[in-house]
Amino acid sequence: MVPSSGSADVSWLQCRRLPLLWPVLAWTTGLVLARSDLVGVVPALLIWLLLLLLFVWQHRMVALWLLLGGLWGAADLLVDAARVNVTADWLNGAVTATARIDEVHRDSALQRLQLSDIRRQDGARLSGHALLYLYHHAGESYSTFQPGDRIRMTARWHRPRNHLNPGGFDYQAWCFDHHIALIGSVSAGVQLTGRDASPLQNGRARIANVIGGLPADAGGVLQALLLGDRSGVTEPVKSVFSATGTAHLLAISGMHVGMVAAWMALLFRWMLTRREAWIVRLRVRDVAMAAGVIAAGGYAMVAGWPLPAMRAALMLAAAAIAWFLAARHAPLNILLAALALILLFDPAAVVSLSLWLSFAATAALLIWATRMLQTSDHERAVGVARLRRAVPALLVISLLALLATLPVSVAAFGRLPVYALVANLMVVPLYSLLVMPLALSGEIFVLLGWQDAAVGLMQIAGRVVQMATALLTWLTTLPAGQLWGVYPPLWLGAVYMAGMLMAGWLLLRGRRRLAGLLALLTLCFYLLRVSDERSVDAPLWVVWDVGQGASSTLLLPGGYAVVTDVPGRPGSRINGGSMVAGGMRQLGVTHADMLILSHAQSDHLGGAWTLLQSLNVTGQIGLPDVPAVHADPAVRAMIAYAREQQIGVRWLARGDGWHVERGGLDVRFDVLWPPRGFAPKNENNTSLVVAVSWGDKTRLLWPGDIELAGEQELVAAVAGGVDAMLIPHHGSMSSSSVDFVRMFAPGLAVAQSGWHNRYGLPADAVMQRYRQAGAIVRNSADGAVLVRWPAAGGGAPESVQWQQAAGRRQLALRSLEKDQW
Repeated sequence: MVPSSGSADVSWLQCRRLPLLWPVLAWTTGLVLARSDLVGVVPALLIWLLLLLLFVWQHRMVALWLLLGGLWGAADLLVDAARVNVTADWLNGAVTATARIDEVHRDSALQRLQLSDIRRQDGARLSGHALLYLYHHAGESYSTFQPGDRIRMTARWHRPRNHLNPGGFDYQAWCFDHHIALIGSVSAGVQLTGRDASPLQNGRARIANVIGGLPADAGGVLQALLLGDRSGVTEPVKSVFSATGTAHLLAISGMHVGMVAAWMALLFRWMLTRREAWIVRLRVRDVAMAAGVIAAGGYAMVAGWPLPAMRAALMLAAAAIAWFLAARHAPLNILLAALALILLFDPAAVVSLSLWLSFAATAALLIWATRMLQTSDHERAVGVARLRRAVPALLVISLLALLATLPVSVAAFGRLPVYALVANLMVVPLYSLLVMPLALSGEIFVLLGWQDAAVGLMQIAGRVVQMATALLTWLTTLPAGQLWGVYPPLWLGAVYMAGMLMAGWLLLRGRRRLAGLLALLTLCFYLLRVSDERSVDAPLWVVWDVGQGASSTLLLPGGYAVVTDVPGRPGSRINGGSMVAGGMRQLGVTHADMLILSHAQSDHLGGAWTLLQSLNVTGQIGLPDVPAVHADPAVRAMIAYAREQQIGVRWLARGDGWHVERGGLDVRFDVLWPPRGFAPKNENNTSLVVAVSWGDKTRLLWPGDIELAGEQELVAAVAGGVDAMLIPHHGSMSSSSVDFVRMFAPGLAVAQSGWHNRYGLPADAVMQRYRQAGAIVRNSADGAVLVRWPAAGGGAPESVQWQQAAGRRQLALRSLEKDQW
């Protein structure tokens, strides 16, 4: 029976056919309250309030499931905390231990090994996993390490630590959820002590070797799709996929698992319908579907069972069971049972985006399949009619998926994927119809030992990947093709979801035009808010926590933004550029009017390329006009990119300057150093030294890495104090002479250094000099420093250090250890 066009069919949503809806919803709510990052007494109060309301409404069984979910989530949180808890003897100096390698991630400068079964020389065993970083200059033998190898190493370990910046990535939470207890770097040799790789690991290594012969841009994508390893995906490819809303194609997700199942089911269906006897004797559709589910499980297993693939495979199996039992049970009821089962064995998944995306995608496919079955006998017999119903339904599902995940995508990637729907319609068919079948066939041929055929198939798949990437790259060249947004506040996401849910309710009630209008208005309001920059009402200077490097940002009323220095390792995705861009988006800024790079060293300039690509607009780049910077290859490449993007380049020297009038302030930027064409032996002394003034006083000093010889020139030429300044050269003894500190007499002095860096910076003697001069001294290794002047721009500034609120994971750890996290 076909539903009437005037009303929506909502039989799949009737609660009487979903007896598990309220128990699973209550169980999941309890887990969310226990495992989410609500702190203090809030979760407990919410649980007790909900329990009270449920008892008042006489829903005692639902209240019981809510309580059980909260208790189970809290218990699992403590179990996870016990796995990552470590004693102090792992952290005191170099530790020699043996371990087994589970995963190997390589890039141009280092390798990252994920280790398990870690045992010290005294026999103590680490209950969790560890990440060990090996830099290439430490030894060529590192390139031979493979998963399954056993090694002996002497390393220095520390607990996972976040860079404490506004909008910073919660690395501690990621490590906690992946049971990473320690992060280490090698202080002595790493020795291979044995190989006990499983057949599966050997097969994965053979697949990786075949993929390794492809061009980097295609090989990295296929490695991500087949092996779950995204470390080979180049940065330009990642940027293009993120900008076009197709980043989900680079991770093994429910869509890829579904593709594998669909292709295998179609293959079996085609094979079993070749003979009439098989059609009569076998339930062809059911056998084909079972084959698809088995193939999806095999694909996830070869990929290394990453959590998203595992959850997607379980959801797919539940969908297949729901299909088999559809005559007796509502499909979504069985899917709810699968969700409850996953959360029973993996409660931490309740805060995982991949789980909910897989659940939503599977539910949408089930609803779509149910609608496809609701056709007349004539429509079932005519393939064209079924196709006419299927294609619009799939397009609607794709659109709904994009709308549902938009707030999460903007928060996670910072992008506004303007052409996401077009990009997905262009590229997803290529991946579904060509890339995945070819790559999977090549993978099977590798495992069967048919090397030549496997290489040929992988090469064809790689060419299709390159073609798809070229299409996406073209989309990014269109207007607003690479648009960044500010970080969306929580209330904006709530308004967006409320508007979309209301639109969905209206759609189910049959009021399609009103539903479409509301959804469009909600979408426009959201996009306008996240694309609208915010302006500060008083000067704000942020000194970022970027490790052993330097970077700061000055925001002025009226929307003027200046960034000084951006550190980073060449080729790295997470560096000073990405951290500063993320922090600026958190503060509501997606542009820089001026990027000042003090000198050509990676701890001041290495992340500039990433920053330029992570902002909507950069007005100018300021560089010291000295031979060492002109000749630097990284600077030349950056200038070439700047010219392509129509970004101005300004060569600065002593005596240069500029001023801006914003928000009632006349702000002056004066370059104090170096002389034009200066060529000292020590490159640090070519650093730009810039003073920022407004009102009747110098407010800020940015001295780069200038050392004693350069400081003496400044002392002889300049007089007067400053409100705040960066301590030159990260607080090294080679800078901050007594005369220099006395001359500038800052009210606030900030050292930029890495947490527990191997250089021992900042030096205690240097910090003491500033304190004796009357300065408040801070170190960005303890968190980003935010300095704010009064609204009128005058008077002494106030400074605070950014601190992260303790989440549920940290509270669980503190309950198990004497020393705080």
